[in-house]
Amino acid sequence: MDASDPLLLGIDVGTTNIKAALVTPDGHVLKQAQHAYPTQHIKAGWIEQDPEDWWRGTCAAVRQVMGGIPPERVVGIGVSGQGCAVTLIDQKGAVLRPALIWMDTRSQAQCDELRRKCGDAILRINGKQPAPYNADPKLMWLLQHETNTIKAAQFSLTATAYITYCLTHQAVMNKSDASILFAFDLQQETWSSELLGAFGIPAHLYPPVVDCQTVIGTLTPEAAQVVGLKPDTPVIAGGEDTSSAGLALGIANTGQTYLSLGTAGTVYIADAQARIHPDLLTFLHVLPGMALIGGSMIAAGAALEWCRQLLPGSLTFEELTELASGSEVGSGGVIFLPYLNGELQPINDGLARGVFFGLNFATGTAQLVRATMEGVAFAIQHNLHVAHQTGIVIDRIRAVGKPARNAFWCQLIADVSGRIVEVIPENAGAPLGNALLCAAGLRLIQNPAAVAEAVNRDVKVFEPHPAAHDQYIELFEIYRHLYPLLKPQFERLEKTRFVS
Repeated sequence: MDASDPLLLGIDVGTTNIKAALVTPDGHVLKQAQHAYPTQHIKAGWIEQDPEDWWRGTCAAVRQVMGGIPPERVVGIGVSGQGCAVTLIDQKGAVLRPALIWMDTRSQAQCDELRRKCGDAILRINGKQPAPYNADPKLMWLLQHETNTIKAAQFSLTATAYITYCLTHQAVMNKSDASILFAFDLQQETWSSELLGAFGIPAHLYPPVVDCQTVIGTLTPEAAQVVGLKPDTPVIAGGEDTSSAGLALGIANTGQTYLSLGTAGTVYIADAQARIHPDLLTFLHVLPGMALIGGSMIAAGAALEWCRQLLPGSLTFEELTELASGSEVGSGGVIFLPYLNGELQPINDGLARGVFFGLNFATGTAQLVRATMEGVAFAIQHNLHVAHQTGIVIDRIRAVGKPARNAFWCQLIADVSGRIVEVIPENAGAPLGNALLCAAGLRLIQNPAAVAEAVNRDVKVFEPHPAAHDQYIELFEIYRHLYPLLKPQFERLEKTRFVS
């Protein structure tokens, strides 16, 4: 690589930090950096972040990644971010209040209202069910409780749109990010006048939407000075972080599946038809003509960490894995529901709780640890099972994240799902996807997914063991029938107050 070759800057605004990466048009990641910022837990369910922290973090991460790199080498910028963060700005671009991020659940009453009023229309037009993670019910809450703030607002931006606004002073939203919001029409790929009317939210708060690869403007002189880049550098609209990360893994064709395992877990399948299911989420991919269908799970790595903390001796994860491998398929008849703090897709129930089912005198530590790992695999399979009901044929699974480095766990996921699991050992994630998207928008490359595919050739493959899969088929059927049976009891348990 020549020292004068062009570079793309990819930025991702995560829930806990900003990540930045410098990438060549052929997908080689030259440098990476990140910068953390705080989250304010105001009270139960009220969770906010300061958008200015996002911007300060962006400036810090970009300056760090640019250390020693001439600014003129960066020929374009792409941004993604956590979805649904409500960021209100006035006509001068000033932030009016801290952002209500996706974790904020204060708008449950507004979601109940949406279900009664237009739940069927939201599912038909937008492919989702009302839930408080999203921006629209949060805006309804603000309209009821902070009327003057809404009156003063010119736009409500996502985290992605706010950073691109800071870079260019252009208030727009990319289609992938916008399609998460309930007010978006998946087929028309714009805001739905029917839904906006039903929500009662001022329509002007929803900014114009554009294709993800579109150059929305260039770096302003003010922004260029604080981030240490060249003025007039092109900035594309970018993407939503899940879809940008999917592109980074080469997830581009119908049936290709992206699994991200961390504290939580997400699994999404690429789809050219934008199929919908009431228990899953459907939104637009960063790639034109493609959508993603799937869901998120609250506890993936967090479930094993919880299990580790319960056991004596401060076991390492390697020691936990060795324990689990000493148990047979099915953990001696013990099945674990990993609903340790409620669950998102596909059950969408904040009251659900974790359960060990089938305990007996022969159950030991090895069975409990393996059951925990199998439970996460069952939760992944549950989302795949529901997605399959829409008619989509699911291809092999591409996995990233720290838990995906655990070979035993990956083999469990392959055995439970009956599908090949490909683990990508090193991947820059959403910043890489944004950089490739930017390269495509600037016509430096034709097919960003093909470039990502070439970058990800070094994969570790886990093929399902037929005998183990046959056993897991029956165990999974028991797993997915347990929740409907327990749902009424979860609701009763929530109403019970234990006094010590």
